[in-house]
Amino acid sequence: MNKSFTDGWRGRIGLVATAPGNATEAEFNRYRPEGVAVLTTRTPLTSSTPEGIRRMNESVEDAAAMLAQNAYCDVVLCSSTAGSFVDGRETDDAKAAEMSEKYGCKVITSAQCMLRALSAVGAGTGTLITPSSEMLNRVEVAYLNSAGISVTAQGGFHLSCPRDILAVQPEEVAELARKADCRQSDAVLLSCSGLHVMELIEPLEKELKKPVIASNQFGLWGSLRALDLKDNIPGIGMLWQY
Repeated sequence: MNKSFTDGWRGRIGLVATAPGNATEAEFNRYRPEGVAVLTTRTPLTSSTPEGIRRMNESVEDAAAMLAQNAYCDVVLCSSTAGSFVDGRETDDAKAAEMSEKYGCKVITSAQCMLRALSAVGAGTGTLITPSSEMLNRVEVAYLNSAGISVTAQGGFHLSCPRDILAVQPEEVAELARKADCRQSDAVLLSCSGLHVMELIEPLEKELKKPVIASNQFGLWGSLRALDLKDNIPGIGMLWQY
């Protein structure tokens, strides 16, 4: 019988993250529970548009295979939220299932985690906040609608260059969420794994009096739940009650 790993004795998460950002890796390592390892590889993102995201996705399967087969991960998260919603829910679910079977490792996506998180907090409507291009935002709204989630308010920075997204400050995201949110929204969705927003979540929830979910938060939550770990991580949102 194989002995447990020294690093990751409770489980090993593989991250397929985007270059040039570091938010996912940094936030996963900051908040991961003791005994959970995070292993990372990257795929090149040159444009935050549907075309740029699809070009990036051409590298995702090789990256996931490496993490599953050579880094001995128990679950692999394709952590680009846009990368997983860009071609629709059916395509995303089918690709994750195909890779899971092919590589003998549970493969999940950020968009899958997003829908599970919205369901967990009981949100059927939401305020969508993104840094991405308007074209990509339209695709995300269509993805959410296909899952029965109505986008009742939106706010965005409308950036297509990943370098510009890296310069978006946390307080800018918080201010945009405050301005855009409305009473008809059950939750606020901060959608983009490139945003450093984990520390905003709890203060915004207290201020707006509703759940706030964010890509790296629900990615970590979904990865831990896929490992059958029920840790409640304090300080980063109501989602961790579920």
